[in-house]
Amino acid sequence: MVAKQSNTQKRSLKSQAFFELGIFFAGIILINMIAGFLFFRVDFTKEQRFTLSNASKKLVGNLQDVVYVKVYLDGDFPAGFKRLSNATKETLDDLRAYAGGNLEYEFINPTADPDLKVRDEILQQLLKKGLTPINVQVSDENGSRQQIVVPGAIVSYRGKEIAIPLLQSNTVASSADEVLNNSVMNLEFQLVSAIKKASSLQRPKIAFIYGHGELDTIQTADVIKSLRASYQVDFLYLPATAPKDLLDYKTLIIAKPQRAFNEGEKFNIDQYIMEGGRVLWLIENLMADMDSLGPDASLMTSTFNLNLEDQLFTYGARINNDLIQDVQCAPIPVVTGNVGSQTQSDLMPWLFYPIFIPNSLHPVVKNLDGVRSEFANTIDSIQVAGVTKTALLQSSKYTKVLNAPVRVSLNMLSIEPNPLQFNKSSMMAAIALEGKFNSLYRNRLLSQNDSAQYLTQSKATRMIVVSDGDIIKNYVSKKDSAAYPLGYDRFTKQTFANKNFILNAVDYLADDDNIIEARTKEVKLRTLDKGKIKKQKLNWQIFNILLPNLLIVIMGIVLFYSRKRKYTR
Repeated sequence: MVAKQSNTQKRSLKSQAFFELGIFFAGIILINMIAGFLFFRVDFTKEQRFTLSNASKKLVGNLQDVVYVKVYLDGDFPAGFKRLSNATKETLDDLRAYAGGNLEYEFINPTADPDLKVRDEILQQLLKKGLTPINVQVSDENGSRQQIVVPGAIVSYRGKEIAIPLLQSNTVASSADEVLNNSVMNLEFQLVSAIKKASSLQRPKIAFIYGHGELDTIQTADVIKSLRASYQVDFLYLPATAPKDLLDYKTLIIAKPQRAFNEGEKFNIDQYIMEGGRVLWLIENLMADMDSLGPDASLMTSTFNLNLEDQLFTYGARINNDLIQDVQCAPIPVVTGNVGSQTQSDLMPWLFYPIFIPNSLHPVVKNLDGVRSEFANTIDSIQVAGVTKTALLQSSKYTKVLNAPVRVSLNMLSIEPNPLQFNKSSMMAAIALEGKFNSLYRNRLLSQNDSAQYLTQSKATRMIVVSDGDIIKNYVSKKDSAAYPLGYDRFTKQTFANKNFILNAVDYLADDDNIIEARTKEVKLRTLDKGKIKKQKLNWQIFNILLPNLLIVIMGIVLFYSRKRKYTR
């Protein structure tokens, strides 16, 4: 009787166990079925690194066809590039999750072919498309070796291709880790921006204003070429442009004018802004140029008298009649003597060429390299109700401001900067203004030639004011009139971030989708102590590999004897 009761209990326990197991599997199946209809993710990282911006989600969610991305970061890389490769894959996975099946990607090793000739042809093709192979030093247990890496991707959409350099060059970064970290932070923006360029059916229209001695198309050739990848770039002769024609353009660029704007032209620009138009002002008040140095290697600055002071003041900015001298500056070559018949020259710091290293979190300049300037003025922020102001470019802690008139002489190169005089800090040279602006003509009686119907307050809009027109100016070779890349310093062979600054500024002004907001993402650089890694390598290998397996074995043994004891009573 006892044995029969015991068997009944055993069968009851087994039935209960099978029932609980069935409930468990049914729950898993139900959860998976629900997950098939509902999509959600939880980002537990402190910086929300796996959370896409709303603009990115909206863009990929509205794709009408498949975007195909080829990433050339497959292979045996150093740890830093493996991190960039993994981060690229993670970002693409996030984008694909919101693309509704309209995003596919592939990782390719461009140096996998053993045939050197085929490999070189592949690299040349990628170079023509805009992806530059780089040589990296790889160190391992067997020593060091050179390896070619192509840190880039190609986005394809309906036959249109956009090349993306995934590695963000950094002329001022203190380490390669910082360069790679900045690259990881910019991945979403780089990828989404390229997808938008490739998938856009119609490019937004922007225009360079001329008619007042602005920089010509040769002096701005490099940035114009880059802008044309995303925008339709036109050139408007302002004196002959009807006010309504300005409204066709998302952004106006005014690049270093040298002659005054008349009231009619100012009124047209003002009403364009009131209608929600955006303007990139690249204005400087003092006439100073190295080509203008006289026989005694000096010049006296003079003002341009652009007649724009009152207009910019109304919007919230004032460009001062002064020049910034900064210890943090670019050098120029100076003749120091002769060796035989050859002239010898050395590079010496030129305080009138400040290098602005942005530290703002604004999307235009966040994680941006140093921006090189020439004879920049300071900018004051004016309190205007309803207008938000953000400093974009500022000088270093060791700055001196010279009020006009200023005598500029090469003899200044021999004078050591006095720390007591270079005591200004963070003098502003570029500012972003956003909000609803008052019209310059709000409380004015207009002439009969002006329209009786005009707006006195703008729609919500934005503008950027830069106190150095040379920031957008590329060097032009005197030998063959060839345009150098914008930001390239032919003396130091460095490329500063001037072009990225201008491109970001135009994107910020012209892009209603706010894709540039993706540049605000921040990923903290948490570096490991390499000494500790080497010293504790074996301990952590044991902890990560052997210990989990040992725990599984112990749990298996405990479970086995527990069940054996339970069912053998």
